[in-house]
Amino acid sequence: MPPEPYATSLDHLYDELSRVELAVRAQVERWRRAVGELRDEAAWGTGILDDREVRRYLGHPYTAPLTEADTPEAVRELQRRAMAQTLTIGTRRALTTPSTLRLERLRSALGLTQDDVDVILVCLLDELDGRYRRLFAYLADERWLRSPTIGLLAEILRPAPPELPDFRARFAPDAPLIRHQLVRLDDDSRLSSRSVRLDARIAAYLTGQDYLDGRLAEAVRIAEPLRWDDLVLGDERRTRLQGIGESCRGGRDRIAVVALIGDEGSGRSSAARCLATQLGVELLLVDATAAAASGPDSVSELYREALLRGAAVMWRGCSHLAGLPATEDRTWATLLTYAALHPKPTFVDHLQPWDPAERSPGGGAFVRLSCPSPDLDERRAIWSELLGDKEVADRLAATFLLTPGRMLDAIEMSAELARQRGAAVSEEELRDACRRQCSRRLMSIARPIEAPAHMTLDDIVLPDANLRQLKALRDRVANRSRFEQLVGSGRSGPKGLVAMFAGSSGTGKTLAAGLLAKDLGRDLLKVDLAQVVSKWVGETEKNLDRVLNDAQDAHAILFFDEAEAIFGKRGTVSDARDRYALQETSFLLQRIEEYEGVVILATNLRQNLDDAFSRRIHMTIEFPALGEEDRERMWRLALSGVGHELTDEDLARVAKASRLSAAAIVQVVEAATFAAVARTPETPRLTADDVDDAVRAELQRVGLPAPPGSPAGR
Repeated sequence: MPPEPYATSLDHLYDELSRVELAVRAQVERWRRAVGELRDEAAWGTGILDDREVRRYLGHPYTAPLTEADTPEAVRELQRRAMAQTLTIGTRRALTTPSTLRLERLRSALGLTQDDVDVILVCLLDELDGRYRRLFAYLADERWLRSPTIGLLAEILRPAPPELPDFRARFAPDAPLIRHQLVRLDDDSRLSSRSVRLDARIAAYLTGQDYLDGRLAEAVRIAEPLRWDDLVLGDERRTRLQGIGESCRGGRDRIAVVALIGDEGSGRSSAARCLATQLGVELLLVDATAAAASGPDSVSELYREALLRGAAVMWRGCSHLAGLPATEDRTWATLLTYAALHPKPTFVDHLQPWDPAERSPGGGAFVRLSCPSPDLDERRAIWSELLGDKEVADRLAATFLLTPGRMLDAIEMSAELARQRGAAVSEEELRDACRRQCSRRLMSIARPIEAPAHMTLDDIVLPDANLRQLKALRDRVANRSRFEQLVGSGRSGPKGLVAMFAGSSGTGKTLAAGLLAKDLGRDLLKVDLAQVVSKWVGETEKNLDRVLNDAQDAHAILFFDEAEAIFGKRGTVSDARDRYALQETSFLLQRIEEYEGVVILATNLRQNLDDAFSRRIHMTIEFPALGEEDRERMWRLALSGVGHELTDEDLARVAKASRLSAAAIVQVVEAATFAAVARTPETPRLTADDVDDAVRAELQRVGLPAPPGSPAGR
């Protein structure tokens, strides 16, 4: 009957196991002939020799190791059967597609020799059948041995004497068996006495199981394929990515590592998935932090898994690895070494462009690929694709500078919000989810400021000229995208907008900033200076850099109250602390100039701001103390939401007599309202006496006397 190709990989594996099992049987025959006839039954497994064994061992002169002067006929018969089995396996293997046979894939992917394969097969015998563990203990004359030693493997597989050193070299640290952790060695100091155990993942792979090793399961997942047609990209960027994919296929100038540079959610993982799909391979997504924490062997185990699957690899969260010298972080150096040797591409993500400190020589090219956040047109296209509603897509794209990944998170979050009220997702829920996506990383160093729902910019009590400035600032922010379309985004000069609100405390600077953000449909985030300013050298710069980066991603307006605390004047340099303070201020000036978002600085000590910083402010709006007419208007505005009995004469009188700020007037009305509620809880109405008492208390709180002749001063 003519030979047939292997129907399954297991059929091939069992034939190969049958072949090496004949070698095990041959060694049993040798052992029986050499020792078995002489050994006392009680001495088995003890390693103790009696006088007859000693004479037998020394009964012939020294010969090269593993040579046989007189091979027993039983051994010869087993060797003939093994040779016939080898020929049959070779014939059937030639008729079979190599990629369908796991043992052959392992041999090819890891560059294994026939000796390597035979070692793996012998070790697999005791993984699959417990009888062979006892046989190995018998052959080694060690009662508790459960895995073959290197010396026993040499006796079983019988390399020719000149090849014995090469056989032992198969267990060197840089040999495939050890480098790829296919087998594990115990800690015996003598090489020939070290037990060899097949790695559990290799045993599982050869027997048809494809689960991730337990040591990798927490750090690795297999990505779903993604086609280019399913990714919203500009034609130019798509063409460049596809060209890089072709360069990753192999050859002398292949690309080994692709560094994907961009913000979180900017599509770095999606780009890697498309490239892997283009190459027709799986993609393993690796959490770099979790992998590094799992131990020094995690990188080699990961790339072994990638070799078994013929997969590309993407390391996610590499910012904490990149840029460190190899002496400080071996994970990065090891990653580059294995990536250079891996036949499929390795992708690494990072927030900023960087160049690795060291690379493996001759290991393929290292390419950096920018994954910028989508521009307005791309955001519109992505939102439209996700929502199917062009009008909503246009409004969301214009308001929120989200990356594709965060858009998907926002949609999922809005669906959760809608489920809580048992209705379809509304645009307001989408906008709320987008706001949360934008500001989630800023919550530790900034807090959102909510403007009163019933107020608009027209309700702010300011001189007409100042109010017009405030509205001009609103229009400048609102029309930024259109302005860049007209003049071109590549123009020189600052990309962002810095505005200063100057005025004494309580003049409405924070309220104006909140209403401005509300009018623009953006979040206003007030920076907590206590979390930003640090006594430690360099920490203030790091904190501010993080605030600006996150706020830019969030498309939020940043609000610094008492800005002179962080942007104050630079003094003369008299010691090291002054020098560091000077460097700190210089960094802040440069970083603010590079910022592409909107920053509002509030100060009541404008003269204390650094002159160089003042030149970088695009608009300054004064919030003067209220005049008599403005105070009366403020009193009417503050009292408009509560019932009261004050006449026009009362309002004119209190406005003229008590020169309170806008914030103080609001506090006075709140205090008077509490007094009215305490007096008549059901139908509280403020009286002139309630207001006068509250004014007197407010003046006492700030340490000022009531004006002579006023009701509050009597």
